[in-house]
Formats: sequence, C-alpha cells, structure tokens
Amino acid sequence: MSDKVSEKISDPKNAKHINLFKQLLITAGALLAIFQVGRAIQGSVERQVFLHKQSAALKVGEAQAEQINKELRDGLSNYRSSAGIERLARERLNLAGSDEVVIRIAK
Repeated sequence: MSDKVSEKISDPKNAKHINLFKQLLITAGALLAIFQVGRAIQGSVERQVFLHKQSAALKVGEAQAEQINKELRDGLSNYRSSAGIERLARERLNLAGSDEVVIRIAK
C-alpha cells in the first residue's frame, strides 16, 4: 500500500496536484484569518463609536448636574437670610405671616 502512495507522490503530475492542493489550503486558511481580523476590527470600531456616544451623553448629564447643583447652592444662600426663609415658608409650606391671610384659588 505504501508503494502505491509513494508512486503517486513521486509522479510529477500528482505532485503538481498535491502542491496546488497545499497552496489552496494555505490560501483558504489565510483568507479565513483575514476575515476574522476584519470582523474583530469592525467590532472594535463599533464598540469605540458606542463608547464615544456614551461618553458624550455622560458629559451632557454631568453639565446638567453641575447646573442643578449651582442653582441649589444659590437657593441655599438665598434661604439663609430671614427674607429667604419667609419666602420658602410661603412657597413650599403654604404658610403666612401673622399679619397676612392666605387666599387659595382653585384651578
């Protein structure tokens, strides 16, 4: 049996076919590797775009939170005075001064 195999390999016509098959196999492997690398690059680019958009959204949220914090700080400084405390009591607690009358109008 090994004699037949060695005869087929030593035949120049079969050797060309074997070399061609080897080259096709190597080419197919290389194409598969290139395809996989392309998929990996595409996935990486998509992930980078997603992360960039998420980062931009977080920066917008951070700016909004800083603005709200600034408004709250300003509000607290206003409420430290007696006039600010009275305003807070009127607006949030629906209270009135001793010489005032609260009138509520139903909507």
